[in-house]
Amino acid sequence: MRRVGLIAPFFPPLQRVGALRPARWTTHFPEFGWQPWVVTLASQGEQGHSNSLDPRQTYSLHHLRSPSERKGDPSFGGVRSWLDARVPYDGFWPIFRMNERRILTWLREVADVDCLVSTGDPWSAHWIASKVAPVLGVPWVADFRDPWTLSRVPLRYRSKSAMAADSHREARVIEEADALTFTSYTACSRYQKAYPLYASRMSVIPNSSGILDEDPDKKVENHPIIEPSDEPSEITLLFFGTFRRLSPIEPWMNLFRQISQLAQERSVKLPKVKLISAHAPSGPSEEISWLEHGSFPIVEPSKAGLALNQATVLLLSTHPDRDDIIPAKLWDYLAASPPVLSLGSSEDVGNILEATGRGVQFDARQDLQQRQAAQWLLEVILEASPPLAHDARAQGTAYTPSIASKAPVTLSDEWKQRIHPKTMTSTLCTLLDSLVNPSSTHASHVESANRGEDS
Repeated sequence: MRRVGLIAPFFPPLQRVGALRPARWTTHFPEFGWQPWVVTLASQGEQGHSNSLDPRQTYSLHHLRSPSERKGDPSFGGVRSWLDARVPYDGFWPIFRMNERRILTWLREVADVDCLVSTGDPWSAHWIASKVAPVLGVPWVADFRDPWTLSRVPLRYRSKSAMAADSHREARVIEEADALTFTSYTACSRYQKAYPLYASRMSVIPNSSGILDEDPDKKVENHPIIEPSDEPSEITLLFFGTFRRLSPIEPWMNLFRQISQLAQERSVKLPKVKLISAHAPSGPSEEISWLEHGSFPIVEPSKAGLALNQATVLLLSTHPDRDDIIPAKLWDYLAASPPVLSLGSSEDVGNILEATGRGVQFDARQDLQQRQAAQWLLEVILEASPPLAHDARAQGTAYTPSIASKAPVTLSDEWKQRIHPKTMTSTLCTLLDSLVNPSSTHASHVESANRGEDS
């Protein structure tokens, strides 16, 4: 069995969204003839997501992690922000820089890898890969996932000098890597246009749904993340994440205000609605008093499906200008049952929701689409509250249940296979095979990987 070195700063048991993609790869690598050997910032002693790898196959840098990563001490938050704004690549770069020789020795003498994959952000993962891959004499895949410097909305704040330097560093990674992968077609296309000489090296490996990777025979205890209510007509809107700068709550609050206006115009009484996210935001304004904010605790990946299925509607959004991002939570949303409402401008997300029939997307920056989104959600709220829907129809004020009723309860078998972690890993392994085995070409892989773009 061939060996792949995986530089994944975020990896289980670290509780980061960025840890899930490499974790799912390592689960399925052996099925395609590859044994994973992982360099990470995680530590087996931490509490978090499970990691089934043999400890010998993991090189942890936990003992030299940045002080700003220490948990339980808020004073380090400013240190991390300062480092991220000025240090080359990101605040983790000093850790990789200090450990460069030890990482190289481990990959060469212990792991004895046949190829290398770095996944970022953190972008410093690509820096260490660019240093050790030539010495090891093995091909290297740089998994960008999302745009680094070409995004219209930067992942984190950087000083002007750091941003200029980042563009130069990104160009070097693109020039030196044997292949580059992205999670969305929009991002891949943007980089192909910016770097036409290296476009043939670029391809798409989407994220996947961890829900579909769970053992169907494994019994998982159901701990409701949504507190039960005595009010039978209560509706739950679940945003399976945290509202923040890159996923602002403002577009949703504007939508809820418009729903209030629509309901008032049509004399429709709104039931109590709960907005659930990882951290409850500040309280709503008076004109949306029907909305109550709540939060849910950390959910283990094995319980994600149970958590999502407790919702009435699953909310999806990112920054309005991040049209090249597919939020990772979308893939689990697809595998769940409730309909999905997306506020965004991503063509990729819109195409996926339309192709699967699992939900709808509206661009909240456009007045007409925002009103359509408000009509859609109001329809769902009324249909989920039979007594109120009956009263509204009797008054001639309810919407015809058409748009919101189109979402299927389950995903088709074809799409379940397409978004399964095994399929994602298979695509990566085909790429690795083409780089290690001279008889297989990268060009044929890119054609195969992008075959589903117009689906």
